[in-house]
Amino acid sequence: MAIFNKTLRRVLAPCIAGALMIGSSAVLAQSTSIPASLEGTYSLTFASTQSGAPLANGTTIDMVIAAGGTICIADLVLSSPTVTGSEAVWSIADLGVKLAVSNVSSGSFTGATVLSNADVQLGQFTGSKTSNATSCSLLGGTPPDMSQVSTLIAKAEELYADLFPNTTANTAFFTEGGYVYRFYASTGIYIGIKDNTVYVQGGAFGNGDPVTIGTIANTLAELTGQPVTPIEEPNTGIPGGDYKLTIAGTVSTSGVATPFTFEIDSIQAPGDNEVDNLEEDVKKALKDAEGVDASTFSDFQISEASVSSDRVFYRARFNSTTTTQTVIGPITTNVAYNLTFEYLKK
Repeated sequence: MAIFNKTLRRVLAPCIAGALMIGSSAVLAQSTSIPASLEGTYSLTFASTQSGAPLANGTTIDMVIAAGGTICIADLVLSSPTVTGSEAVWSIADLGVKLAVSNVSSGSFTGATVLSNADVQLGQFTGSKTSNATSCSLLGGTPPDMSQVSTLIAKAEELYADLFPNTTANTAFFTEGGYVYRFYASTGIYIGIKDNTVYVQGGAFGNGDPVTIGTIANTLAELTGQPVTPIEEPNTGIPGGDYKLTIAGTVSTSGVATPFTFEIDSIQAPGDNEVDNLEEDVKKALKDAEGVDASTFSDFQISEASVSSDRVFYRARFNSTTTTQTVIGPITTNVAYNLTFEYLKK
């Protein structure tokens, strides 16, 4: 994957801010209970006599069991296992295998078995806990809240199966360069999380500059139809200089959302910490966008504002009303905007 390969090229969908906006309140992540005594880092050795085993006999590997039933092993993060008797089982659809860890009944590690999807044993990991650390080296720290990640991605797969098709049980995510991600081969799309932020790439989303979707919590809230709390004041201390601005999201008319993207190659970042002035920045940035009348914008909500030395980001929701004169009289149209604004210092 280009975004998560060694080069970590991030290409994000301008219209995904629309694809991840509207949803119901269903929560899909499976609740599991893995004893805290199993949490920690394990040094394991793989043994198998099967010709179709996924690893060579004698392969050594570290495995981390973290809170909430999350496992880091090789380049995978596994979440939301199914607990049956003394085993917790994770499905790895991309590899066509399952991982069953024992013993969740006693809370003592007795091994991990690799199974085919047809429950044929392909091999077994044996070994012992080497520490109580729950940090995954490929993520550069402890895994994110995988129950939230699993729910977010499952909801995206449910609502937008044309973008994120997933027809088999899958509790696995790949890791690379600090990202936890999933790839959809039929659409060529990746969705990933790093530093509590959601990203997408590939397929229909092109090769444009990176566009941040938002935090895990806020993206999940939007997917499940929950309110996102607006901020009273965005972060301050915005550095001066020349920036490239990418605006992406949706414009909704009569309940129908369409993707919207607009770029400005050279612009000053917002220079004030007042929300009212951010609203003026929104109007200024969009004044030359085709089909947009910035003078009619109202009902602003600013959220997810963040600032670093070379990046300014925030989400703006607002409405507008336009009136068009026709042969049958004036027609008033109400439009709702849900857009992210990302300034990258040049």
